[in-house]
Amino acid sequence: MGTIRDIRSTPQDVMLDIDAELRHWRGCSRESAFHRSSREFDDYIPTLKFGYDLYLLNYRAELEELLSTLKQRYERSIPEWQRLDWPLSEAIIRETWKRMRSGQSWRRMPPSLNHGF
Repeated sequence: MGTIRDIRSTPQDVMLDIDAELRHWRGCSRESAFHRSSREFDDYIPTLKFGYDLYLLNYRAELEELLSTLKQRYERSIPEWQRLDWPLSEAIIRETWKRMRSGQSWRRMPPSLNHGF
């Protein structure tokens, strides 16, 4: 297994394949800390995407720094009918950040796509 690197110290020439991430979570969601037997996997998707988006926009910050305003951001971003209760949402967001920080969710952008962004 390769070395785990913190994306905060990585140049921003990385890509996130959200479809691959959703396949990952679909395959292991029943064993995840956030799984609830009363929920279908599709119920988690908006919150998973929110967690990844939040990370990509705030990768230099610590999640703990954002928590004071995170619930309000979540409520503004996710339609009420798609929202999960806050403790469950927070658990999902923590898992997405943990996966991103470990380097499991991203890969380097091919040179042909990297235009110095």
